[in-house]
Amino acid sequence: MRARDLTWPCTPVRLDTSLREAAEILIRERAPVLAVVSEDGHPVATVSAVRVLAAALPEAVRDDPLLAAVVGESVDDDVRARAASLRLGDVLPTRLPTPAVVSPDASPVQMASLMDRTGSTVVLVVDYDGDRPNLLGTIDAAILLQHYL
Repeated sequence: MRARDLTWPCTPVRLDTSLREAAEILIRERAPVLAVVSEDGHPVATVSAVRVLAAALPEAVRDDPLLAAVVGESVDDDVRARAASLRLGDVLPTRLPTPAVVSPDASPVQMASLMDRTGSTVVLVVDYDGDRPNLLGTIDAAILLQHYL
């Protein structure tokens, strides 16, 4: 079994993708992360659903958990508005951590080792045709665990 056999397809996104669009993709694809790619298709980051959700929250609520308990549903419209107006590039750090990338021929043990070394729970499976990348999808730790059980 190789990475190509375990890959979960995903829709690549760019830094100019709105948080709302990002959330819609995460929900529709039941994806563990978003795969962010550059203009030429090279993987530049992975973004979790938690990061997208947190970025849509008003800063005051993120900074003060007690405030979050008090405001309740009164900020829901603010969250929706932020999700529609902000882009991934607006909320991600300038220096993005390098995503864990494997070839379609990577073995499960290679992927597990890479996850362990990088602390990433997901690897991106990328097939290169020369210098042209083709993102095949993702493999998360749960898929690898399932492979071994």
